[in-house]
Amino acid sequence: MSNKTLPVERRLEPRRVTDVKVFAHHGVELKKCRLRDISLNGAFIETKEFTLAKGAEVELVLRIRREGRLTHCRLPAKVIRVTPEGAALMFVDLDEMLRKIVFDIVNVDESEQHSNVSY
Repeated sequence: MSNKTLPVERRLEPRRVTDVKVFAHHGVELKKCRLRDISLNGAFIETKEFTLAKGAEVELVLRIRREGRLTHCRLPAKVIRVTPEGAALMFVDLDEMLRKIVFDIVNVDESEQHSNVSY
């Protein structure tokens, strides 16, 4: 029997596991990546083709359906952890509208998930 302990879950909010193409806007670069999961506080993006530094400021760019139309949503975030697979982002300075959009993404019914967020 192993004496290893499991890592403590540090998330404050539930997360939605997903597999959606998104963009990370960093400086003047706009890079394709995949949204692996999202919560009210942040997200994890797979960035196999490029790396982001811990502490970097980015915008997570999603294409969402709002009021029957496709539109882009830019979520300001900070890189809080980097792994070989990608980067953990913490959302920063979300206004009320962006918080509502993230809330709707995290809490969407499974059957509607891919129809509301895409790329």
